[in-house]
Amino acid sequence: MSRGSISPPAQPPAGDWASVETTLHRELPADYRALVDAYGSGAFCGYIELLVPADVRKAYDIVAYNDGRSDFAAEIWEEEDEQPEEFSDDLGYELIAWAKTIDGDTLNWLAHPDQKPASWRTLLVSRDIAEAWEHYDAPATAVLLGLLTGDIDSDIVVPDRGTGRSRLMCSS
Repeated sequence: MSRGSISPPAQPPAGDWASVETTLHRELPADYRALVDAYGSGAFCGYIELLVPADVRKAYDIVAYNDGRSDFAAEIWEEEDEQPEEFSDDLGYELIAWAKTIDGDTLNWLAHPDQKPASWRTLLVSRDIAEAWEHYDAPATAVLLGLLTGDIDSDIVVPDRGTGRSRLMCSS
């Protein structure tokens, strides 16, 4: 994160990236690995929680959370009239969640075996997976920062109705 508004903890636990990437059968984007290595587990602004390696809370462990998730999403979207274009045909994309909100929405990579991890798009999916999704052509850290600062206008991560400001804008 660049603006210096959210300081990382003094000693976040190191992620076992080799084990995670072996289990997920994918190398993960370097910006995300650096973010997790700097910040570890926890919620940004009390709202967006990173999924991290070997979190004792299985709901925030990136491997446990993603076990079967892509197949589950594809099955749901197969039954719907609308779906993300990457899942409209068997194009080989896999959905890998890297963060989630306290409302149950997820930030995901659209991973493809023919693409380098740095080029994966982010798909923000609402808690009702068939209801709404948004594409972002930016790395995980840029999407996270954009949501936190309000530079990304999302219909899924909506402004706080009381203030009109993004509920993610951390107080300084």
